[in-house]
Amino acid sequence: MISICVGSIRSGTVGFLIDSIRRQPFGDWELIVVAQGNDQILLDEIEQRSRADARIRLIQSHEFGRSRALNAAIRVAQGDILAFTDDDCEVADDWLSLLARRFAERPDVGIMAGDLIPNPAPRARISTCPAAHTIEHVYQPSREGGAAPLGFYWCGGNVAARADTMRTVGPYDDFLGVGSEYPSCEDVDLALRAEELDITVWTSPALRIYHTYGRRHGLQAFLRHHRGYALGQGALLAKLRMWGHRLAAPWGAPTSRLQLVRKTVREPRQVVNFYSQQFREQAVRSCAAKYELGPGRLLRPRAVAS
Repeated sequence: MISICVGSIRSGTVGFLIDSIRRQPFGDWELIVVAQGNDQILLDEIEQRSRADARIRLIQSHEFGRSRALNAAIRVAQGDILAFTDDDCEVADDWLSLLARRFAERPDVGIMAGDLIPNPAPRARISTCPAAHTIEHVYQPSREGGAAPLGFYWCGGNVAARADTMRTVGPYDDFLGVGSEYPSCEDVDLALRAEELDITVWTSPALRIYHTYGRRHGLQAFLRHHRGYALGQGALLAKLRMWGHRLAAPWGAPTSRLQLVRKTVREPRQVVNFYSQQFREQAVRSCAAKYELGPGRLLRPRAVAS
């Protein structure tokens, strides 16, 4: 069985995700939706669909944060495969059947991920939409010297893992991800912990999820999006330094304003880096001051001296 784990705050779009899962020809699944907060419209939206399909389970959480919600779903999941997506997405009709077949074909693969496809951007209007475009590759860290090939990438909006793999790697870090102080990079953190444990990861563009309702419009939303990514990147860098990870030095190499100018000249869209850099630096400092590395390479608040 495949357990699909979703954290939700969006009453207006979660129903579309649920309906896309119910359309799957592959039927051996359960959907665990963790509704964050007390939004009665959201709770009713999920509850209505759970009454119509016993495979849908609603959990209410009074805590916010994508990582916390997914960890709550993982704790009650019964499937031998755990799949993750978001409440503003819709899954392709063959998503579950492809996951099931490919995990069966490759018992050595612990994690599988695919494309997160954005809606087209409107012309002459500022907008942003998280997306991922994967390559067809089976990454085996120890065989490839711990260095994935150029273009290898995956994101948390379209990923699945064996349940025993998640038990080995550990949960999502509660202090990273949307809804936390550092609202991104929980997926990158999970990927790095899996890499350290030599978990084999298969990425494929054939595994498709559509970020149908993920586009954010307007300057405020655009800046909020990039600020969130920058804060998460900074916190992850601070964590990598605590960890002593090999990527801490290259990822933490300072970028001068001259370098930013040169990047912007080559690619004007990079102008956002002038805005983002201050938040990355802020998050590096605050995460290092507030948190330490606990068991399982997870952040935990530093003890307050008495």
